[in-house]
Amino acid sequence: MNKFKNILIAGMVCCGIVATATSCRENEWGTVDLSTQDEKQKDVDAKYTFSSHAALWTDADFQRVKQSLDNGTAPQVVKDEFQNLKTNTYAQLTYTPNPQKEIVRGDPKGTETGSENYGYAMRDAAAAYQTAVLWRLTGDDRYADKSIEILNGWANTCVRITSNDANQVLAAGAQGYTFANAAGIVYNYSGWAPAQREKFKQWMLDVFASSNRSFLDTHTGSNVCAEHYWSNWDLVNMCSYFSIGVLTENSDMVNYVVNYFYKGQGNGCIQRLVRGTHTDPLGSGETICQNQESGRDQGHAQMSMMVTAELCQMAWSLYQANPSVTQLDFFSANDNAVLKMGEYVALSNLKSGTDKENKEGAWLVSQSKMPFEKFVYCTNCTCRDKNHGATHTMMADDAGRGGVRPGWEILLAHYKGVSGHKYIQQMADKLRPEGGSGDNRYGGNSGAFDQLGWNTLMLYQ
Repeated sequence: MNKFKNILIAGMVCCGIVATATSCRENEWGTVDLSTQDEKQKDVDAKYTFSSHAALWTDADFQRVKQSLDNGTAPQVVKDEFQNLKTNTYAQLTYTPNPQKEIVRGDPKGTETGSENYGYAMRDAAAAYQTAVLWRLTGDDRYADKSIEILNGWANTCVRITSNDANQVLAAGAQGYTFANAAGIVYNYSGWAPAQREKFKQWMLDVFASSNRSFLDTHTGSNVCAEHYWSNWDLVNMCSYFSIGVLTENSDMVNYVVNYFYKGQGNGCIQRLVRGTHTDPLGSGETICQNQESGRDQGHAQMSMMVTAELCQMAWSLYQANPSVTQLDFFSANDNAVLKMGEYVALSNLKSGTDKENKEGAWLVSQSKMPFEKFVYCTNCTCRDKNHGATHTMMADDAGRGGVRPGWEILLAHYKGVSGHKYIQQMADKLRPEGGSGDNRYGGNSGAFDQLGWNTLMLYQ
C-alpha cells in the first residue's frame, strides 16, 4: 500500500514562504528519497542517462502495458481505452497528413501563407503520436510506418513557425512536444532511415526548440515583463524544449527546463504557477492551491493544470534513469504544490453528476464559497502596453467552467498514495477512460490538442 511520510518540513514555498522540506515516499514506482528544497533550488547541471528518446513514457511503461494487453490482465478500462485509440480518427492507417511550408498561428499579416493554418500541424502531430503509441502496444509495423510518414513529411516540408504576433509560440510549444514525443516513441524503429531521422531531429531543433528557448528567455522582448504571458504559454514551451532535449539527448536543454521550473522568471515557474494557498471549503481539511489562471477562466486553468501534469510526468520518467537528480521529481516540489493545485482546479470544475462529460448535476462548490487570494495580473509592471492588466478577486465562473481535459489520470497515478487527492480522484474516476485528441468530449479546436492524452491506457492499474 502506498505511503507518504514527512521527515522534515521547515516551511512551505507554496504559501509564499521560502522553505525547506525533506521527505521519503514509497509508491508503485519505488521509494523516492527527496533532497531539501534548498538543494532543489540550486542550479542543476547534470549529465543524463537517456534510456528512452520519448519524454513522456519509459520503455518499461510500454512493456508493462503491452504485456497486460497481450495476456488479458489489463483492467477493463485500459482495454476500453485501447479500443478507443484504435478506432480514433487520428490513429487510422488511412490518415492523410498535410504538411505545410510554414505553421501560422496568430495574425497572418506578412506571412507567405496569408492565413492561420496551424490546425494542420496540431492534427498531424496528434496522429503521429497516436499511431506511434499503437505501434509500441501492438507490434504492428504499419503504425510505425504511418507515424514516420507524418514526421518525415513535416521535416521535409516545413521551414518555420510564424505570425505577426506572439501566438506563434503556442504552436511551437503545443505541437513541438507532440511531434517530439511521437518521434521518441518510434525512434528505434528499423524502418526509419537514420539520415531521415537525423533530419527530423535537426528540424525540431531549428524550428521548434529555437522558438521555445527564445520565448522562455525573453518573453518576446523588452516591451513586456516576464509575467506578461499566462502560465500555459510557458508550460507548453517548457514541455517542448524538454521533450526535444530528451529526443536529441541534450542534457543542457533538460537542465534549462529543470532550472526554469524551480527558478524561472515566467509563470511556468512553480513559485508563480501557484498564487494562493487555502483550506478546502467543503471541510476535508485538505490544503488546496490556487492556479495562476484560476481567476482568468476555467478552460485555461485546466489547460495549465493538465500541461503541468504532463511536464511533471516527463521529468519523472527521466528521473527513473537518473535517480541522483532529485530535482526531476517535480511532483514533490514545494511540498506537493502540484497536487494541491490539482485539487483546487478539480474542485473548481467538478459537478455532482456521474456522466463522463461532467455536464450533469450541481457544482460541488459555488463561486462565492471557493477561497481566492486577490491576484493582480501585469499591473504597474515594465510592460510598454498598460491596457492589458487585470485584477481577479474571485475564482472564474465562466462558460468554460466544468469543461474537461485529459490529464487527471497522471495526477492520480502519482498521488494516489498521498493524502489530499480527493477531487483529483473524483475527476479521474469520472472521465475514465480518459482518451485524448479525437475524443468527442474535448471538441476539435486547439484545446483538444494541447495535451497528449490516453493516460488511462498508460497509467491505470
